Amino acid sequence: MMSSRPRILVVEDMPSLQGYLAETLHDLGDVEVATAADGIAALEVIDAAQQPFNLLVCDISMPRLDGEGLLSELRKRRYPATAIMLTALGQDDVILRCLRLGACDYLIKPVTIDDLLTAAANALQHAPPLSAELNIEYDPHGWFEISGASDHSVLYKFRRFLSLLDKFKIPEPAASEIKLALEELGRNAIEWGNRNDRTKKVTFGCRLLPGKIIVYIEDEGAGFQPGAIPDPSLDPIAHIEHRKNAGKRLGGYGIHLIKHIMDKLIYNARGNRAVAIKYLDKGASTSSSSMQRG
Repeated sequence: MMSSRPRILVVEDMPSLQGYLAETLHDLGDVEVATAADGIAALEVIDAAQQPFNLLVCDISMPRLDGEGLLSELRKRRYPATAIMLTALGQDDVILRCLRLGACDYLIKPVTIDDLLTAAANALQHAPPLSAELNIEYDPHGWFEISGASDHSVLYKFRRFLSLLDKFKIPEPAASEIKLALEELGRNAIEWGNRNDRTKKVTFGCRLLPGKIIVYIEDEGAGFQPGAIPDPSLDPIAHIEHRKNAGKRLGGYGIHLIKHIMDKLIYNARGNRAVAIKYLDKGASTSSSSMQRG
C-alpha cells in the first residue's frame, strides 16, 4: 500500500479523451487527478504543484511539447513519478524511445476502462520511476535485452517489452507459458540469485527465431547447483514445511515448473544464468522437456 494519497496527472490534448481518462482514473479510489493539455502545460502544472505526482498518464502525439519531449525533460530533472504512455498502433519505435526515457508502460488507443485501471494500479504499486537507470537494447525483428538494479520493477518493465512481441503472433499456450517461465526465472534471479541486493544487476533477454523463442536471465549472485534442487512435487507437504522453516515465501516450484512448460532449460556452470527455449513448431524438438548444464 502507498503511504500517501496517489496523485495522477493526465496529459492529453483532446478534451473529450482527457475527460474520459481523468474520470476513469477516479475509479481507482482515493486518488487525486489533475489534467494538462500538452507537455508545456504539464510542466506548468508540475512546477506549481506542492507535491510531486506519482503517475503520469500521457499521450505521445501532442502540440507544443509531445510526450517524448516531456519524458526527456522530466528525466533530466530526475522527477520521481512513473509514466504510462498512450500511443497509436504501430508506433513501436516511439514506444521504445519512451520506454528508454523511463516510461513504465504503454497503452494502445482506443484505451478501455479495464486496461487503463489495471495499468494505473500496477504502475502505482510496482513500476520504476522515470529516473530509474535501466539499460535497454532492442531490435524490432525480435530481440531485446533489459538490465538494471535487482528490483522487481525491472521485471515489471521487462514484461512490457515482452508485449512488443505480440505482433509476431506467438500462439497459445506457448505465449502464456513463456511469460510464466520468465516470471519464475526473474523472481528467482532477484530474490535468490542477487538476494534483493539493489547494488547487483539482473539482465533479461529474449530472442525470437524461426520456430522457437529463446529467453535468458542472468544475475550477479554466487549461483547455485540446479541439480541439487529437489523435486517439490514428490512430497508437497514436506516441501511447504521446509520453506516455512527456512523463512522462505510459499512457492519453490519454479525450476520444476519451467522444466515442464519449456522445451529446454539450460544453466551455465556457475548457475547464475538460465536459458529457456520454447519450440513454436513442436516438430523441431524430439523431447518436450530437458535440463542441461553448460
